[in-house]
Amino acid sequence: MAEDAILAAAITACQLARLPSRLLDAQIALAVFPALADLKVIEAGVWRQDDGAPARALRYPSSRFAAATLVPTGCWLEVRRVGTCVCCASPDWFGVHAIGALAICIAALHARLERGADK
Repeated sequence: MAEDAILAAAITACQLARLPSRLLDAQIALAVFPALADLKVIEAGVWRQDDGAPARALRYPSSRFAAATLVPTGCWLEVRRVGTCVCCASPDWFGVHAIGALAICIAALHARLERGADK
């Protein structure tokens, strides 16, 4: 499924990222909100909606609060010794990265990918 490939690519981009960037914000936003791809790009992480209003990607890799919005419904976020965990009834997904917000992004995107339709 194409959406799964886009989520997987976003996970890989997060794992390889050395620093947050608007390009990474945009890649994550497009993975979570595929309809953004139908909008006109104004700049990295900013699209123009049909009514002319801008739609902006949150700064997921640089803000723990923004990254936490990626956690799927019905799941919660925990920080454990082994890394950041997105926990659900079963199973748990972990993200490990030197940048805490990116660890959250990795775990949350993994949870979305593996939960499939339950995203």
